Amino acid sequence: MRPRCLLTILLPLLATACGDRRDAAAAQQAFVSFQAALQRGDRSASRDLLTRESQPALAELPWQRLREQRPLVVLGTERSAGEFLVRVRDPNDGDRCSEFVVVREYGRLVVDLVASAGRHAEVVEAAGAPEQFVPRELTPADFDRIRLRELARPPR
Repeated sequence: MRPRCLLTILLPLLATACGDRRDAAAAQQAFVSFQAALQRGDRSASRDLLTRESQPALAELPWQRLREQRPLVVLGTERSAGEFLVRVRDPNDGDRCSEFVVVREYGRLVVDLVASAGRHAEVVEAAGAPEQFVPRELTPADFDRIRLRELARPPR
């Protein structure tokens, strides 16, 4: 194969790989910035680094306890189905490992606390509790997941 043909094939692949690394680094930086804002007690900066769906959760956070804790240690970031998973180790909880979800919302990388909590939640059903479905408006992340699922289907 001629060198020019080889370059034509490899150049887009290399550009994509570099772009993925940059995006993963930007997602990791978004999480680090969010964590720093939490530890400073900066509610406004924290809100700006969260998805719209996650912003109401800020009212429930134990701000004083967050300021006293050591920061989470970032272990790495990987892309997964249109979102980024930031793996962390918590030195305040016996070095327990977990993941935070970072998504692109309105062109910015932001932390999705709702999706992060969903990845670690344990479903506990109360005896006799009725199932209840509450309708909600679809988010851009929902539309992204729908589109990825459509693209993953084999052609008919």
